[in-house]
Amino acid sequence: MENGTILLTGGGLALHPFADYASLAIGKAGIRNLAYSLHQELSPKGIYVGTLTIKGFVQERTYFSAENIANALYSMYENQTETEIIFEEK
Repeated sequence: MENGTILLTGGGLALHPFADYASLAIGKAGIRNLAYSLHQELSPKGIYVGTLTIKGFVQERTYFSAENIANALYSMYENQTETEIIFEEK
């Protein structure tokens, strides 16, 4: 593959682990690590790798709706500048 895009999503537990969700946090941290590692390896080949870290619960009619998340992913695809975007309500 050359000149492509790989987008991943993860969760805020990768940034701020919580003991009650340790098993989930490990997976989120792994996805984040994978995104950064793939970005380092594949960007010289023209392949953009990015991850959207969602710091909230996906729920319709909120900031974390599927539509808003999809728009953020599409924006990442269009811009291809950041390895990670933190998706959080401000």
